[in-house]
Amino acid sequence: MFTKWFYGNEISEYGQKNKRVDYATFAKAFDGVLANDLMSQTEGVIGYWEMESGFPDNSDEIEELYEEKEKLEAELDTTLNEDEAEKIQDRISEIEDEIDDLGNHTDIPEVFQWYIVDEEGARICREFNEILYYNEELDLYLWGVDHFGTSWSYVLTNIPCEPEKAGE
Repeated sequence: MFTKWFYGNEISEYGQKNKRVDYATFAKAFDGVLANDLMSQTEGVIGYWEMESGFPDNSDEIEELYEEKEKLEAELDTTLNEDEAEKIQDRISEIEDEIDDLGNHTDIPEVFQWYIVDEEGARICREFNEILYYNEELDLYLWGVDHFGTSWSYVLTNIPCEPEKAGE
């Protein structure tokens, strides 16, 4: 968790208010060069672009569902009322379906802008599971941005921050 700073850059007021690092601050952590057509113009002609990070990560949600399921199973073992037991079993079935759905969810968001980033940018993108591709033949990384139309200061990442309190 970061305070009001992310890699030496102050998180926007909006990011601090919402306790998440904004994309403008995230992008300042490394240099990126806009290269929207690079992947489409080189794919298969000069090497191949391999996805390095940005895969959907539902592990936290899945873990929470497993914990809920365990609690319900323990409750089911102590329940004598058939109606309650049936409701608990129905919820356990719902949880199992949700776990399956989250485990099979592999949709990668549509990318609207591509940026060439250096090794440090690639490391930061991997650390926070941002969309990142690498072309070995070109020895280049591309960071994919999956939003557009809003100032990056008002688009939040999933990176938590806790603004410093006054007087600290």
